[in-house]
Amino acid sequence: MYLLPGIVMFVAINVEPIFRWQLRVTGFSERWLQYAWILGILLGWHLCTPFLVLRFADKLTFRESLAFLGVNRLDRKGLLVVLPVFFVLFALVSVPYLKFVWPPLEAWTKSVALFRVPGYSIFGDTPEAMYSFPPLALALLFIGNFLGEELYFRGYLMKKSEFLGRWNWITNSLLMGLYHLWQIQQTWPLLFLVLGFGLLMKLRKDLWVLVAFHFLVNMWLVFGISFG
Repeated sequence: MYLLPGIVMFVAINVEPIFRWQLRVTGFSERWLQYAWILGILLGWHLCTPFLVLRFADKLTFRESLAFLGVNRLDRKGLLVVLPVFFVLFALVSVPYLKFVWPPLEAWTKSVALFRVPGYSIFGDTPEAMYSFPPLALALLFIGNFLGEELYFRGYLMKKSEFLGRWNWITNSLLMGLYHLWQIQQTWPLLFLVLGFGLLMKLRKDLWVLVAFHFLVNMWLVFGISFG
């Protein structure tokens, strides 16, 4: 369940013969076909799968599912005190990391043919392209990206893998990073940085703190570093 949605996205977007076949069938442009898949996974798979499994496999009611996922509670101290401090520390660590660690890892991913992002992909060398959709489309993308991924990976899967004990937060972070198969050159070099996600969840155990942290990290990595 950690990797399957990433595998689906990789096949649908990065395997060019399959991608071109979809273009012919749907009549979509390259850009909007990718956006449709992103929304389908981020909004559909990530937001719906936990509720479906909790309802039909675990026999939880909708209210019980909300409680299990942590949607119905808010850690104010985590949001107002812990999150700002944690994010500043993350940003400080990320600057030397992106300068010295990122380049060789990115070069390695580019040296492996299977890992190369296709030229038509919106996840190429300019990640800002993903955030250049019209306002309504961008709003849906934000919901799916930040709430969808955190609800799926931290709210659901991290709790389901608690049997891993002290290794759970590390395993969760690494698998969440590896899941991004369709944008390997952007995400796999960040595998060490994404440990911050699992660590923050371990410390605060609050979904909304992670949603806010995910948003801040994405904005920092996409826009903040370049302005800095």
